[in-house]
Amino acid sequence: MINRAIFIFFLGAITTSAHQIDTVELELLQTDGKWKLEGLLDVAYMLPDARGVEGAPPLYRKDVMAAPPEEHDRITREAEKTMRKLLKLEYNGKELEWDICFPDFEKAPLLLPPEEGGWALMKTEITLPALPGPGNFSASWKDDLQSDLYIVFEEGTNMPTVFPISSGMSSVLLKVPEGENKPSATPTRTAQTENWIISGFRHVIPLGLDHLLFILGLFLLAPKLKPLLGQSLLFTLAHSITLALAVFGLIRLPSAPVEILIAASIAWIGIENLIVRKLKPSRLYLVFGFGLLHGLGFAGVLLEKMGNLDGKDMAIPLIGFNVGVELAQLVVLALATIILQPLRKWTNKIQLGGSILIALAGLFWMFERIIT
Repeated sequence: MINRAIFIFFLGAITTSAHQIDTVELELLQTDGKWKLEGLLDVAYMLPDARGVEGAPPLYRKDVMAAPPEEHDRITREAEKTMRKLLKLEYNGKELEWDICFPDFEKAPLLLPPEEGGWALMKTEITLPALPGPGNFSASWKDDLQSDLYIVFEEGTNMPTVFPISSGMSSVLLKVPEGENKPSATPTRTAQTENWIISGFRHVIPLGLDHLLFILGLFLLAPKLKPLLGQSLLFTLAHSITLALAVFGLIRLPSAPVEILIAASIAWIGIENLIVRKLKPSRLYLVFGFGLLHGLGFAGVLLEKMGNLDGKDMAIPLIGFNVGVELAQLVVLALATIILQPLRKWTNKIQLGGSILIALAGLFWMFERIIT
């Protein structure tokens, strides 16, 4: 029996070069006594001189194919080093040895997979023995760029299940029962939900600086926990609506204008804090409206993570991700409240200075996103 999983390494939660593709898919096959992971890697992201470097020169497919053999050797050598740093596979807590190869570079002449935009992708294959049960087959993912690892379990259906693993964490992928002919069990719904909550939390803390500033902007106008809790829940409700609508394909907007408007919303909150002296009902309408906007931004992130999910399999990622985002917002508000307590006599200055910084950051991001 063949058990399949698609590993999606989503690296776009952080800022990387605009010329690097931040989604890699690896499919895991369990058959013929082996576990085999195969998929595509972005060549630029695998190289130390380009990986995650803002402004790094692009690596185009045609240029890589035309490069001399010694450059091809360097690419495969560095790609293997990078993958071995990022991924660790274990069975019952014991690290497993695995082999890796890049079939494209074994062809003469070299022929890389086509990609919209012309970036250079390379096929990779990782193989290791499929060990007998009982035991747990686990993956650990550790990236200095704080990316996440995403796993899609198909289990013979047309509605795969996405299972995320955040950087620095390890999760069981397969529970192998005793006996050779029994199918391996995939992670439980509870484990999947927990990991999606962590993914949503990490999208705000520590990776979502723009989202953090928006929440702090709400805090600075009226730093009182009770009204802030209501605003946070209202914001989450709003972005949950547009996130769900976008994920189900009912609405879809280009990412560029959405990101510009999100930056503008941050600037707006900061500027309004400088004009308005106290919390008014109009702020609630703004929070809800901006929440709808931020939900469209979340959708771009979540759609890449969810692969080809359909129907009921979307429920856990949507709910878990939103719960994680809300928990992160509450943590931000709670920490801000605690930090402000001993600084009460400087509250007005903190509100003024913080709001100015938030407004400037929003304006900077807005103009940066317009010109890029």
